[in-house]
Amino acid sequence: MEFLYPNMLYALFALIIPLVIHLFNFRRHKTVYFSNTSILKTIEQENSKTKKLKHLLALMARMLFIAALVIAFAYPYKKDNNAINNNVDNLIAVYIDNSMSMQAHSSEKTLFEDSRSSALNLVENLNQAQKYILLSNDRDPKNEYPMNKDEMLLRLNEMKVEATSASFEDIYNSLAFIKKKNDFKSATLFAYSDFQKNIMDFNELKNDSTIQVVAFPMKSDFQNNIYIDSVWLQSPVLQKNMTNELNARIINETSNDVKGIPVDFSLDGNIVAYTTCDINANSFADVNMQFVVDNDGDIKAKVAIKDSPITFDDEYNLVLKVRPSINVVEIKSNSQQSIANSQSSYLELLFEGDALVNYQIMSSYNIDQQMINNAQMIVVNESANLNETMQQSLLDFASQGGTLLVLNDENTDNSYIYNNIGVKPKHLDENKNRIEYIAKRNSFFDDIFVKLPDNADFPEVYKHIRFDISKNVLSIVSLQNGNPFLMMSNKEKGRVFVMSTNFNDEYSDLASHALFVPLMYKMALIGGDVSELSYILGKDKVLNINDISLNVDDRISLKNENGMHESFPLIEKRNNLNYLYFFEDFTSSGFYDIYKNDEFVRTVAWNDSRDESQMSFCEKEELYKLLKDNNLNVFAMIDQTEINNASDDMLEIIVKDAAVWKIFVVIALISLLIEILILRFWK
Repeated sequence: MEFLYPNMLYALFALIIPLVIHLFNFRRHKTVYFSNTSILKTIEQENSKTKKLKHLLALMARMLFIAALVIAFAYPYKKDNNAINNNVDNLIAVYIDNSMSMQAHSSEKTLFEDSRSSALNLVENLNQAQKYILLSNDRDPKNEYPMNKDEMLLRLNEMKVEATSASFEDIYNSLAFIKKKNDFKSATLFAYSDFQKNIMDFNELKNDSTIQVVAFPMKSDFQNNIYIDSVWLQSPVLQKNMTNELNARIINETSNDVKGIPVDFSLDGNIVAYTTCDINANSFADVNMQFVVDNDGDIKAKVAIKDSPITFDDEYNLVLKVRPSINVVEIKSNSQQSIANSQSSYLELLFEGDALVNYQIMSSYNIDQQMINNAQMIVVNESANLNETMQQSLLDFASQGGTLLVLNDENTDNSYIYNNIGVKPKHLDENKNRIEYIAKRNSFFDDIFVKLPDNADFPEVYKHIRFDISKNVLSIVSLQNGNPFLMMSNKEKGRVFVMSTNFNDEYSDLASHALFVPLMYKMALIGGDVSELSYILGKDKVLNINDISLNVDDRISLKNENGMHESFPLIEKRNNLNYLYFFEDFTSSGFYDIYKNDEFVRTVAWNDSRDESQMSFCEKEELYKLLKDNNLNVFAMIDQTEINNASDDMLEIIVKDAAVWKIFVVIALISLLIEILILRFWK
């Protein structure tokens, strides 16, 4: 037997008090003279023996009362290796899955409400001296510092559903770290969750044999769900007053085919497109909606369906950035003065007078980083040999969604770009050639050719650079001799194009050919924006806003529509790119406005993670096997029915040693009763 409060045992020294009183009283003798009668002496001797026994028994009962009472206050318990540790060296951790999927209903309450009620009852019945932590998906630091019972109950009552998710592995590893940091010998994890299969990976589990796990797999009465998985634009460039296309993927997680699911698309709160879709059981369907925008700037957009009872994933927020024009920048080696006095280039002549395209020339001797950040397409003239830093900046531009086109002649040296994407220039080929092959099936040529004749009149090439290309580079246009003419490499969100020649008349007649116009316009149009349509709560911690001029000492803040949430990210400039780092998760989806030094600059959209929408859960037996297979110390698995119908019995099972102190309270009461009976009725 062990004691929760062993220092209380020092109170056993109080047993000396009744013993001393007893002995002191019996040391005092008083002589009483009687008549010399033998029978009285006999009676006197017999009464003396009876009184001594009576007082001795009363003393023993009194001392037993004191001893039992002291031991009861020391909180004795029987150590049982097969039971939950119920002592101060054991840290009690309660994990409540407060992700969006816990909004599913079980009878009249949500799974989250059922979990919190059970956890409150659990903590109420545990020791007052116990230390507690509350683990949740939002990982609130104030809940992960060991607290007393009253604080724990307060934190549980304040807890609410958040738009974040976490893996069970992360929760377990966090507990192991907290236990070690605070020098606890052991810990018990009470885990309430629906245990979605997508959170049950154990790739980096830090197993700790001193951590006992009591799992409460929560199960909803309704596990079917239809939700919007993702949304994307057909073209990354939205054109004002022209027809644009948006696609949305709708997933059916039910076991039944569904027909006529309504899908609507709204701009700034006004529905501009509507359609319906049919989805097979456990499948998905992509819908296409056409719309027209008539304003520049950021437009709040939303795709919505109707599905119950799980509704958090029935809307998808996005921000459409409509540019007044497409920015095309051509980099030349000339100085700014010589550029101003030079003849118009073929690109300038092409885009001249086009309201959609804003064409600009930049000298390689005077790089404007902000002009690069705002561009959708950058053309590196064959004579513009750039240093390595500048070439890296252009690669970063492409990675963020831009289109980079590099032209060549025999003096071009952009080896840093070439090495990065996997192309290698060899030598100049001055033999006359003609374009022969175009990869019509490549998505780049979508909307360029209605029908391409077999004997089409393609441009002639008089000089070109021979290239070796890696398997990651596509030759989308080739010459008669098999050498690549136009190469394309995907660079994260954007593309890098390399042309083996240039637009000068001595190298090719491409600039005067009909193919020139659609090629250049398509490159410009696919140059996407560096900003995202939307971000995912709990996952996206970094925002890239390169088209906004930022300094590290600027004050950036984000506020949601109702002004109830405000965040202050850290600004970092890395490789000439602007990043915003967030140290806290947003609590709700929706639209957030970005302010720079209290001045509005942009709107961004946040959505709940669709990981929470996947209605695939671990059953009780499956969960037990999974935890055991990963060598977790599983004490008990208590399902939804046991929680609701046998809460008190469940607690008694979990804390087997909780009633030991009551035995000594009973002993104390019995001892007191015996003493009273002896003194009252023993004459």
